[in-house]
Amino acid sequence: MPMSKKTRAAVWTSVALGLLVGGTWAGTAVAAPPGAAKVTAPYAQAAAVVNANGSVNRSKGIEAVTKPAAGHYCVELEDKDLDIRKLVPTATLQYISFEYDIRISMWPHPSCGTRTDTFLVITGKPGVYEDASFSIVVP
Repeated sequence: MPMSKKTRAAVWTSVALGLLVGGTWAGTAVAAPPGAAKVTAPYAQAAAVVNANGSVNRSKGIEAVTKPAAGHYCVELEDKDLDIRKLVPTATLQYISFEYDIRISMWPHPSCGTRTDTFLVITGKPGVYEDASFSIVVP
């Protein structure tokens, strides 16, 4: 029996979460390095596994990730016709902890140049921004 779109999205989110790798390195703009793994995610418009330092481990449809500050990540979509105000992304931290949180700005944010093709992802403890590995999926 074929899986529903909801089930497939949940499976891909779980796969992306399982592929996360951590790191530490602040204040850089990093695109997927040459030869970096491109993922096959047939039910996602974009997806990425992002290390704590902002480097991209695996991706589909992601142009670049920049890191303007601790715990702040600007995830730029490859398809410039996609408007973040019309999308519903999901982000998941690598490490599950009740102390840490992850948030996505659904509006163009000044930290990311107020661009409509770029999400701001924020990680850390409440009131304290800290670098953390995460995955993001844009169904």
